[in-house]
Amino acid sequence: MTTIVQSTFYNQASDTLQREIAIMLHRVWPDACPMPGATIPEAHDKEFNARSFYSYIDGKLVSYAGVVHKIIEHDGQTYNIAGLSCVATDPDYHGQGLGLRTVTAATQWIEKQSNIDFGIFTCKPPLASFYNRAGAWPIVPDVVLIGNRAEGALSSESLDVVVLMLLFSEKAKAYESILRHTTINLDFPDGQFL
Repeated sequence: MTTIVQSTFYNQASDTLQREIAIMLHRVWPDACPMPGATIPEAHDKEFNARSFYSYIDGKLVSYAGVVHKIIEHDGQTYNIAGLSCVATDPDYHGQGLGLRTVTAATQWIEKQSNIDFGIFTCKPPLASFYNRAGAWPIVPDVVLIGNRAEGALSSESLDVVVLMLLFSEKAKAYESILRHTTINLDFPDGQFL
């Protein structure tokens, strides 16, 4: 059975969809994502205007990926970046290629955005091959990603994750040398990361 990957901006998603996303994220990461009660926990901060990609089987949300984007400064240049966030497939539906299709759709959407300079996010090392298959995301071992410049801020090194990056705009490609062999500051609020 082929599932259709649907897409909407998270901030415009219905309460029902946001609740379904929160429930599935809780199933995948029960310690990190609270089960929604009267209040629906936000999967993404409103300021990131995340784009949501998701699919259903028999009326149940089974796969999800968010794309967050923001503007950062690095080495005197301003870049519009995007990254995958909250990528998850319901544990009962693993092994059916749902996550692959969802991440492929999210990656293709990023590629089509004329204002995105580059995509960057992190994952646990064993998942890197999945992201490479889904969207040709390569590991960039010479890049360290930090959440912000505060002491004790989250970083790709402290979290023991690999950094994945794709350059999209001509500007990013022209400045590849300053986007490699470096530390990139996401300038996120404390506790947030990609």
